[in-house]
Amino acid sequence: MTGAIARDIVLYGVFGIDTGRGTLDVDLAVALDSWSQFDAVKRHLIETGAFAPDGSTMHRLFYQERPGQKGYPLDLLPFGGVEQQPNTIAWPPDLSVVMNVAGYHDALAAAQEVEVDPGLVVRVASLPALAVLKLFAWADRGAGNRKDALDLALLLRRYGAAGNEDRLFGEEIGLFEAVSYNLDLASPRLLGKDASRVIAPETRAQVLTLLEDPVRLDQLSRNMSRAFEIAEDSLAQAQGLIAQFKTGLEQT
Repeated sequence: MTGAIARDIVLYGVFGIDTGRGTLDVDLAVALDSWSQFDAVKRHLIETGAFAPDGSTMHRLFYQERPGQKGYPLDLLPFGGVEQQPNTIAWPPDLSVVMNVAGYHDALAAAQEVEVDPGLVVRVASLPALAVLKLFAWADRGAGNRKDALDLALLLRRYGAAGNEDRLFGEEIGLFEAVSYNLDLASPRLLGKDASRVIAPETRAQVLTLLEDPVRLDQLSRNMSRAFEIAEDSLAQAQGLIAQFKTGLEQT
């Protein structure tokens, strides 16, 4: 699982951290060899009777708690053999809608298992991998859609509190010392460092290229600043988070 549902499962479900807003959408990334496999997965889910297709969106199904009820959306996000070129898929039949799937292979390799219900264990994108996916999603959807930037801001701000305090006082004490033991600065820097560990060099290069683009960086900072609306220095806070994340990402 990826997207906002992964954010909620890990931050709230595992660590009890309030994410500020819930989600009913489920994003399920699926590694496939072909579009025929994608069709087979989709058909199998529909045949269970628990899912109904969305007539207007190829990759979306709706989970039905009761027959005839539209229910919650499930987005199937394929990657792997269906990629038209590295890190890109073009949705059939006309291939006019293109989606960036950079980081999905890395997220799969670093996925963590979480028991979401007794006996039900699912593989969920780790927070470092999710941060990278959120950054690419923001870049892919455009600056007009702020939700991915706000999710990224949440991850950057709360990563230290997500089970990493002992690391900052132990194996990562050097990082903590470098930011004068400021948890607000250590959190995004540690997230960047951990992201660098779980993503491939080419993925890391794409992230750094994005963060070194002054126009994109300004747009991202402004979108993220909405997470600090009550603060007078909201833009500066957003810029500081990104800078620390980039510093951590550059550490190998």
